[in-house]
Amino acid sequence: MPQLNPFPHDGDGGLGPSASAKGWHQGYIAAVSSPSELPRTPLVRSGEFMDAFRTGAAAGRADGLAEGWRWRYFGEDARTGEDTGQGPQPARSPVEPVDAGEDGPAGPAYPLAWRCVGAAALRVVLEQFAPGSDPEFPGLRLDRVCADKGVGRLYLPVRLLPRDPPAEPAGDPLADQGFWHGTAADSLTDAAAEGPDGPDAPETRAPTFLGLVRYRPAGEHDFWDLLPAGGRMPATHG
Repeated sequence: MPQLNPFPHDGDGGLGPSASAKGWHQGYIAAVSSPSELPRTPLVRSGEFMDAFRTGAAAGRADGLAEGWRWRYFGEDARTGEDTGQGPQPARSPVEPVDAGEDGPAGPAYPLAWRCVGAAALRVVLEQFAPGSDPEFPGLRLDRVCADKGVGRLYLPVRLLPRDPPAEPAGDPLADQGFWHGTAADSLTDAAAEGPDGPDAPETRAPTFLGLVRYRPAGEHDFWDLLPAGGRMPATHG
């Protein structure tokens, strides 16, 4: 059972979450995707943030050791892999079989899923599925929206091979990093049917559609799975 943020997610008086809540959350995400050692604490003006970051990092490392590490595909480390045509290489990213019979007998076949963590993809899903929602702690917001709407899974079609980011950011957490994405759906079949096309489609030797972000309610955590749908995916290590 993943450890939970001990600091309140919603601040008093409409001021948003506290620096401690943000620090713990960021520390947890950084550590649960870092098998080697605890991440370095960022130098910021808020001592509360730094103290909470260390505490969150310790919790994330403990959960990674106990339950398996999670891969941060979309994020500042998304372009660190060698240019092999496969995208970045995950370090000991756990691979799990996709649920049998997901989305019914006519659903697409996805034999494997990479366990991932990170806010960028979930912010896109949240904005599409619940426009106007607070983007802080998107996993928590999505968990609540899914409960309200009776939805058990959400899917976002993505282009897994990054291209150069746009010269002027447009406020899209994935597109601003150079990734194509489609429209969030609660049906695996509907999401898998969508693919990038038109003049702005990224050039690649791989098939037109390459993967899905799958979100399953996970409480406050920004957990999701990456379902590869075609082309060559990076091999796991460890």
